[in-house]
Amino acid sequence: MELVFLWLVLASFAGGFLQAAIGFGYAAVVMAFFPLFLPSIPVSSTVCAVLSLVASSTMFFQYRKDARPKHVLWLIVAYFLVMPFAAVWSAGAPKLVLSVIFGLFLVLVGLYYLLTADKTRISATPKAGIITGALAGLFGGLFSVSAPPAALYCLSTLESKEAYVGTLQFFFLTTNLYSVGVRAVNGQVTGQVLVWSLVAAGGLLLGLWLGRVGLYKRADLARVKSWVFIFIMCMGVWTIVSNFIKG
Repeated sequence: MELVFLWLVLASFAGGFLQAAIGFGYAAVVMAFFPLFLPSIPVSSTVCAVLSLVASSTMFFQYRKDARPKHVLWLIVAYFLVMPFAAVWSAGAPKLVLSVIFGLFLVLVGLYYLLTADKTRISATPKAGIITGALAGLFGGLFSVSAPPAALYCLSTLESKEAYVGTLQFFFLTTNLYSVGVRAVNGQVTGQVLVWSLVAAGGLLLGLWLGRVGLYKRADLARVKSWVFIFIMCMGVWTIVSNFIKG
């Protein structure tokens, strides 16, 4: 049990460090690790959702004056509609099926950010917002990783870094509150989940602080993002392959 606590803290520290530096990435990083030492992907997703709520609350407080809530209204509406169905399906899905889908998801996230993220642009229209929010709700319900589509939308449609970070954190705060509520109603937020979340929160808060004072201003963020998403892609491949090795 003590080893699980250690891995929770270390994974959350790494995710928080990246989140503070580029505005997102916590969930993608920790979900590459959590299923390795927690009982299942749905349990890992629930712990991630609770911790993501802590992360978004902290960062939104810092950037609250720059947030533009109306800019992500359609995303939030679509997220609220789609996310519960994805969460319910994932809770009852066969472990092998969900694990393979999760591995493919990690690979696609890594490839997307490495190859096309900087070239793709989205228009700030209701249709684009609904599609983006629906995708975020699907990924958020399945794996608690809603950042890729939401980050791309905000990056494409907002003109300043401060507005991008503040608005994105407002989206995360709102949807994470909803996500934790849905999972609580479904019985997924158990006492053990809260214990794991509390332990991991220490690493998360330390990572957020160090990422803000260190990496945010000094590091080559493009290089950092490249290495992080190469790693996430490799973890996706391993997630898929390991299922067939065990079989």
